[in-house]
Order: sequence, then structure tokens, then C-alpha cells
Amino acid sequence: MSLIHRLQSLEAERDAAREEAERANLAKSKFLAAASHDLRQPLQALFFLSAALARHVGDHNGRDLLSRLDQGLDTMKGLLDGLLEVSRLEAGVVTPVLDTFEISEITDALDAAYGEQATAKGLVWRVESCEAVLRSDRGLLMQLLRNLVDNALRYTEAGAIRIRCRIDAAPDGDRLAIEVQDTGIGIPPEHLDRIFEEFHQVSNPERDRLRGLGLGLAIVRRLSQLLDHPVEVRSVHGQGSAFRVLVPLAPARFLAGRPGGPERPPAIDRPRLAVLVDDDAVVLLGLQSVLTEWGFRVVAADSADRAMDRLESLGRVPDIVIADYRLREGRVGTEVIRRVRARYGAEVPALILTGETGADTLADASAHGVAVLHKPVTPRQLQAEVGRQLRIKRGNGLAEAAAR
Repeated sequence: MSLIHRLQSLEAERDAAREEAERANLAKSKFLAAASHDLRQPLQALFFLSAALARHVGDHNGRDLLSRLDQGLDTMKGLLDGLLEVSRLEAGVVTPVLDTFEISEITDALDAAYGEQATAKGLVWRVESCEAVLRSDRGLLMQLLRNLVDNALRYTEAGAIRIRCRIDAAPDGDRLAIEVQDTGIGIPPEHLDRIFEEFHQVSNPERDRLRGLGLGLAIVRRLSQLLDHPVEVRSVHGQGSAFRVLVPLAPARFLAGRPGGPERPPAIDRPRLAVLVDDDAVVLLGLQSVLTEWGFRVVAADSADRAMDRLESLGRVPDIVIADYRLREGRVGTEVIRRVRARYGAEVPALILTGETGADTLADASAHGVAVLHKPVTPRQLQAEVGRQLRIKRGNGLAEAAAR
């Protein structure tokens, strides 16, 4: 065989191997996305029922057992979320939506989400605020930083975790460097090049599931590439690590007309009304329980038709609609939202809460301007998103009033 033929043969073998690897990766992503759905439904029900049960448990032993149940649920959720996020990023269905926002929105949210957890572990928790306006995808950036803080908490048993930021001058424009520092186990030099690989973990040979699957930093790498926000790391084995994310500052053209500060929400003289639609009776019961606990009046139904009938009997405009995506008889949650908005106004906030992870679900929700949360979500995450949707509605109302 001539040298040219040999080279052609090797090139063909290389192409075939690459195609086979790509097919295997795609098959893995599809399998993970499909398998996760059936696991997410019962896990979501457990989250809501656990939250509803909390106020009925009075003795110390009962509260301790409930706390252990919640810890187990949180661990399961973390594992599923990691697998889901890798599959979504691999499938290319995540598209950044750039927005302009204060860094304090991110740091305040991180402080609220992790401060109590860190201090309960005996760590010093510090969030050093700074003044800066960023240009990024708020949700994806928050997710990236949460993964870094999760990683710091997982591998820090004593000392401190600190979040700090400062302006970093760059040739292509100023950026804000957001740094997550810890005094944890640190990273040996020989592992530094591999920590962003899937399933790679430092000091976890026994594969302790309480330390996750080793997907957190792999997701950080993928989000960093998607957002074009470089992530740098420095570490000393046995002393700690510092991860630094470089985020673009908002150019001046995005700052004109920004409000000077947040406005207080108006007083509410009657409970808000939430419409809940899910064909899983246990999930619907749990969802109804937590929304009622938050002070909402609830219309709960297992179909769009029943939801509309019950809503009509009340004669009130709903404040928010929360629907599962895949309903019985081939119906979908966006139909519920479309019908509510057609009857009561396009500005009614809505949210899809689903175990479906396919690109078609995200595309349909996006086409209707509806946010998506993937099951399972914790009650705190759901409450934060519901609050965000209501604030968006109020902000739009204020803008319309100003225009008039």
C-alpha cells in the first residue's frame, strides 16, 4: 500500500472514530434527559410534601428526621441537576439572553442562598459587595457562580468562604472579576488540568455521593465557554482555592435611563391568586400546599379545561399561572397559559414547572414568553422564581403607566 493510500485510510478511520464518539455522546445525552423525567416527578412531590409537613411536626425527633429527609432530597436533586445540565449544554439547547443588571443582585442572592448553610457548617462566610453594572445572562451567570460556591462548601471543612469582586482592566473593555475563595482541601498541581472534566474529583476515591458526581466544575467550564466569561483558578494543596470569573461590564449605552433604585411593592389587600395545573395528583397537592402556605389563594386543576372552569367561577384575574408541560391526552402547559392570557390579558405572569428536558419544550415555552423550571425544584427556588415573575409584571405595569 502506498503512503498516500495509507494516510487516506488512517484519515478515514479517524473520521469514523470521531463520528462514533459523537453518536455515543448524543445517545448518552438523550438517555440522561429521558431517564431523568420519570425520576423528577416523584422527587418533586416529595419536596413539596416535605415542606408542607414541616409545620405539622412539633417534637425534636420528628424535626430531626424531617431535616435528614430534606438532606437526602437535596443530595438526589443535586445529582439529577448535574446530569440534566450536562445533557442540556451538550445538546446545545441553552442560548444566553443578555441583560443589564447590578452585581449586587447576584451577590445578594448568593448571600441569601448560602450564608446560613456556611455558618451552620462552622465556616466564616463573607460577601464583599461592590458597585458595578454587568452585561450577561443573569440566570446562567448565577448558575455558574452557584456551582463554584457549592464546590467550595463541599470541600471546605474549616476556615472561611469569601466572595469578592473588583474591576479588571482588559484590552477589549473593562470586566468585573468575581472571585470565590475558600480555605478547603485545595487542588494538587497534577489535578489542576483535569478539574473541569466530567466525573473528575479530588480526594473522593470512594465516590461518596454527598460530594456529588464531579459535574459541578464541568458545568462551570461549559457555561464559561457559552457566556464567553473566562474562569481562572489558583490553588495551594491543603490550603484552599480561588476561582475567578471575568464578566463584561455594561457599556455606557445600556446604562441610560436605568432606575435609581428598587421600588417597594405595593401593599396587597387580599391574597394573590395562583392557578396550578398538573396531572400528577401528588405533585399538585404538594404545590397547592406550599402556595397556600405562602399566602396565595389557589385554583388547582389537572387539566386546562378544569382550570378555566374553576377560574371563571371566581371572577378574578389570576396573579400567576404555574403549569406542568406534559399533560394528559397530548395537551401541554403552554395551552393553559395561552387560554388564561387570552381571557384575562397577555400580561398575566406564567411559569412552566416540568420534568421534560427536551429542546422542543424549551422552544415552545420561549415562543410563548414563559420561563421554565425543571423538576425537582426546592420550595425556596420556586418561591424566588414566582417572586421574580411578579416583579417583572409589576415593572411592566409601571413602565406602561409612565408611558401614558
